[in-house]
Amino acid sequence: MLFGLKWWAAPALAVLLLPCVAQAAEAPARLRVCAMDVDYAPFGKVDGTGHLQYLVQQAAKGIGLQLDRHIAPRRRCLEEIKTGVSDAMASAYSPQRADIAVFPMAAGAVDASKAMGVMTYYLYRRTGSALDWDGTRFRELGERRLGVQSGFIYVIERLQQLGVLYDDGAKALEPTLAKLAAGRVEGVVGMMEEADGLIARQYPAQMERTRKVFEQTPVYLMVSRQFYSQNPKLVERYWQAMRTYRTTYDYRRYQLEHP
Repeated sequence: MLFGLKWWAAPALAVLLLPCVAQAAEAPARLRVCAMDVDYAPFGKVDGTGHLQYLVQQAAKGIGLQLDRHIAPRRRCLEEIKTGVSDAMASAYSPQRADIAVFPMAAGAVDASKAMGVMTYYLYRRTGSALDWDGTRFRELGERRLGVQSGFIYVIERLQQLGVLYDDGAKALEPTLAKLAAGRVEGVVGMMEEADGLIARQYPAQMERTRKVFEQTPVYLMVSRQFYSQNPKLVERYWQAMRTYRTTYDYRRYQLEHP
């Protein structure tokens, strides 16, 4: 007898239980996501309603992956990814970050088709200023500084390549724009969607965006090496699920409803 069943019923019961056992063995992992402690609206927000946050949540649901999200400063998030305390965070690609984490790759290069989104940066100046970006170099900047948020590696590396002095002492855009208003920097390189909104609310007619794009930065969900080594197929499925979900009507609607 097996739990009150006759012996001949046990094999049949075992067959019935096998799918449940297999399903339990393949139970989806939990992904510990480190989110930064400042807004990068509309892409990321501390309250979790940013476009990219909605994208990762909905794509995770589609493959049965559970997310555990917590907030921390950027540097702590990076350290947690490096040590395996956190499993994933949104990030631009750089060789330095690829040393500590895994990005979606194709043919030996980061796979831009699996970026969560692309952030566009412009130069902002005080209204009437002669400062400009012509697509190749800054005009009328001289030895003055530009403001940029700390941790924006693509933008900072570009400024370094151009030999431009910069101030990256603030991790959020709002205090960086305040430096521009106070004359502490000559211009600010900021993310268009966030900067346009802040200027319209706080500095109308005082600041303006220049015409040419300064930089466009793809953003990926980078995954800790520890989590990827244990769940490579799951991570690859997740990156693909995000790529697919980006094209859906539901995601486009969410973007429109949460500018």
